[in-house]
Amino acid sequence: MPKFQFSLETLLRHREDIEQKERDELFQRTCRYQNELRHREDLGIKLRDTMKELSARRSGTPDEIESSWFYLYLNRLTHEIGESEKCLARLQAEVQAQKAVVIEATQKRKVLASLKAKQEKEFVFAMEKREQREVDDLVVTRHGARESRYEENIDHNSGADVKHDP
Repeated sequence: MPKFQFSLETLLRHREDIEQKERDELFQRTCRYQNELRHREDLGIKLRDTMKELSARRSGTPDEIESSWFYLYLNRLTHEIGESEKCLARLQAEVQAQKAVVIEATQKRKVLASLKAKQEKEFVFAMEKREQREVDDLVVTRHGARESRYEENIDHNSGADVKHDP
């Protein structure tokens, strides 16, 4: 029995490779987004902690020079949080764009995979039909051979009976 061969197998493998490459890229972009999100959260924690420390120092003896350093640090943290927000927006847009690319690659692969499945199903059906025909031919041949032997035995026995009847 011949083996099923899909004529577009190399294209299907190529599409699978492309899909995997795009999935890997999506994973990397998602990781960068998650890392930036953690960085922004850390900056927010530092900002809150610094604000608490500044308000605690104000309730004690205020030192103008030290307070100015706190305000400079707070300004820098606020600026970094703003930059991080911009970066998060850009990374989120990249992740969404990559998701669309992955979906498109998946659809292209699925089209070929379904075509392969359909052709394989048709191949199996044709092979089963061919096998059934061969079995039918074999049965007809055996039945025909058995019937002809049966008729020969009848003719032979009939002829033998005639010779013994004088």
